[in-house]
Amino acid sequence: MKSIMNNKHFMIRTDKAEIFNCKNQPKGFTLIELMIAMAVGLVVLSAVYAVFTVQNKQLNKQEQIALMQQNARMAMDMMTREIMMAGYGATSALPRCSGTTTATNMPCVGITAGNANSISFSADLDGDEDLTADSSNPNENITYDIYTSSGILALGRVTNGTRAPVVENISALTFAYRDAAGVGTTNLLLIRTIQISITAQTADIDPDLGAVRTFTLTSNVTPRNLGMTVY
Repeated sequence: MKSIMNNKHFMIRTDKAEIFNCKNQPKGFTLIELMIAMAVGLVVLSAVYAVFTVQNKQLNKQEQIALMQQNARMAMDMMTREIMMAGYGATSALPRCSGTTTATNMPCVGITAGNANSISFSADLDGDEDLTADSSNPNENITYDIYTSSGILALGRVTNGTRAPVVENISALTFAYRDAAGVGTTNLLLIRTIQISITAQTADIDPDLGAVRTFTLTSNVTPRNLGMTVY
């Protein structure tokens, strides 16, 4: 057997094999080192997941709030735009609505029913002195209220006896009626301003509150035709 040695490296030759040994050869990781590395990795991964979860919840919450506010504004815009036309087309043949809370002289134009949680109104939009629904204009008699649609509270719009959901997740709707002096009234002939208050809610429960979030929007509408003289 021959042996050759050079600095820190040496090789042993035998009849069957050659063994090479190098003191500078890198060593592998020990089991303890691997376990420590895994533990540190798990801690970092847990922290990243926790941040991701919080950010995801915040994003979902903001989306819910934005949709809730958008629903309230869309519902309010539609109601105010149509209520503004209440009383249009009043003539001697088609008088303005009169009575207390509910009109007693129908057919008439104006507020046909002014209740705390619903409103009905009419307008002769096509000017034919007839409020009977027809193909020329089916929107001359409209009612707004809240009802349950497929298990979800929604703002309902009734035309021609058919109720359809306008906006979902509307939990409250109230109306207040005032005369020209700003005093509350139930006399349909004296109504000049209508205060609308609508409350929308998120579709899901906010985990931080343990309940749904709500958003209330209030607007005053002055139908310009209610104060006009009947021709």
